[in-house]
Amino acid sequence: MRNVNDEEKLALKKPIIDACVKSAQKNGWRDAMGILRGTLFLESEPMSLDTLAEKTGYSKTTVRSNIGYLENLGMVRRVVDPVGRPRRYKQHRYALEKDTEAMRPVVLSAAKVEIHSFLQALNQIEKDLEGHKEVAEEMSAILLKTRQFYEEMDRILHLMDRYTLKELIELLEKNKK
Repeated sequence: MRNVNDEEKLALKKPIIDACVKSAQKNGWRDAMGILRGTLFLESEPMSLDTLAEKTGYSKTTVRSNIGYLENLGMVRRVVDPVGRPRRYKQHRYALEKDTEAMRPVVLSAAKVEIHSFLQALNQIEKDLEGHKEVAEEMSAILLKTRQFYEEMDRILHLMDRYTLKELIELLEKNKK
């Protein structure tokens, strides 16, 4: 079997890198976070900050700060391994978190932020409409449906917090009938 060179691997990763950048932008993060996260995809071995800087074209400082943020979010994990030096010198390498249960809080957190943001906005609108009876009546049906949707989504996320992904799938498939 032929080894895949860096250029071919980058072409294979392009769709996932693009998706990671879009996800980063949607969450208000820097593009660098998406590019670094996408770069770690399809890698069988953890990568050093130097290697990530070389592959992405970012400075080591940019890589370090963005990888640190991804690590704090739980999307990337640090692997410390000795590198042919005396034991006191260790090189940190980084790998994409692939454990679905470890990644779940990250994904749920982004959804919770959006839901709570909308619920707060609805509260503010309802408060602002208190002195405008005619407008409030006109908007009440829309506000009610919107609030119902976000409250139900909040309940779903709360349930997702209580069960593992495997348990949720089993419960949903069992009750699918």
